[in-house]
Amino acid sequence: MKLKRNLILLIVIISVSFKSFSQNDTKILLTETTARLVVKDLVTFDGLTSEHKLTKQRITILEDKVLTLQDVINNIQAQLDNRNKTIEQKDAQIENYISISDELKKALKRERRNKKLYKIGSAIGLAFVVNNIISK
Repeated sequence: MKLKRNLILLIVIISVSFKSFSQNDTKILLTETTARLVVKDLVTFDGLTSEHKLTKQRITILEDKVLTLQDVINNIQAQLDNRNKTIEQKDAQIENYISISDELKKALKRERRNKKLYKIGSAIGLAFVVNNIISK
């Protein structure tokens, strides 16, 4: 067990001592064209990140507008439903008034007919009474 620990420690010390693990030897040399391309890509990336943020803001604003417009549409639909119900009620009232007025016209005609019959009947009855009185 102790031997295993010592071997592991030795391996770690040897591997750290190699140049590949040294921090002092990590210099990267680029050619001028490669460096220009790297700088160009970094500037493009900075521009794209700001453009991405603006695009996200625009999308958020558009989503808010869509929700607002949907609320407006729902409100207008509710108003249309209320108006349609009101129109249906008015139509039903008009039909009811028409049927009532037709019934009243029929009743008025009947009353006028009955009044004429009473006048004619009372005139005939009066004529019989006068005839009976005169003939006696």
